[in-house]
Amino acid sequence: MTVMVVVSFYVYRLRKMIDEMHGMMIGMTFGIITGLVTATLFLIPTGNFLFGVILGSLVGLLFGIPFGKLGGHLGIMEGTIAGPMGGMMGAMLGQMIRPFDIEIFIPFLTFIFLITLIGITYAVNCRLSCCMPEHIKRKKNFSKTFVLFWIFAVVLLFAASIGLSFSQKQGISLSQTNQNLKLPPYLQQLTAEERKEAVMKTGYQEIDIYISSSKYSPNTITAKKNIPLRINLHADENAGCAREIVFPDFGIDEIVPAGGKETIEILPIQEGEFKFRCSMDMIRGKLIII
Repeated sequence: MTVMVVVSFYVYRLRKMIDEMHGMMIGMTFGIITGLVTATLFLIPTGNFLFGVILGSLVGLLFGIPFGKLGGHLGIMEGTIAGPMGGMMGAMLGQMIRPFDIEIFIPFLTFIFLITLIGITYAVNCRLSCCMPEHIKRKKNFSKTFVLFWIFAVVLLFAASIGLSFSQKQGISLSQTNQNLKLPPYLQQLTAEERKEAVMKTGYQEIDIYISSSKYSPNTITAKKNIPLRINLHADENAGCAREIVFPDFGIDEIVPAGGKETIEILPIQEGEFKFRCSMDMIRGKLIII
């Protein structure tokens, strides 16, 4: 935050020397990077996607619009679009990165953040060089020092990210990533196997699957070969994309109404393990025929 304030002050102090194109690019960059970093850092500890999108978008707008204004009405448009875009991308990034090694990711994110700020200060510094009178250019040492400081800061951070061996601290190597990857508790619960056997009825077998926004319950079904299988699908009101359930091996693609129920029938004529999933392949399960 301190770094962001310093760079913001530097850019704002030189606002009268910034032309329309530079103002547009600065507004867009500020909007995206602040929205992205804010939402990402909010999502990693909380997992609250909705509020992450909202918070990231608002912060992106807070920085994007005022600095986009330096580029006139088109700059304001750039900043307005960039803010929510950064917030949404940051929320998705934070959600996806949660199961992985945060001690590696945070230095990387900081490195990208600082590189972006260097780009902004460099662009402003170049613009300053073009438009200032000769007698003022002699006082330009501050701008050069400012840019050199950021280059040094990024190089130092990059060196520290490698030298501290974050991956070794967690016992992770490229060949061991999958074996040593430890999911956070909430993901362990969501991905844990929940097995249930179909109940025999007169002439068929039957099972119920309950669909939420994060899992199928049960997510592992066992059924007997050559007996028609009836699957009753029950979807929560907020089940989202999980309401579309796909059994690729049986040519089934069914959308269950929110808060409603649908029934599908399968004739399992072959033993084996058959996957089922949502339309985005984010929520999965398997049908085991014995």
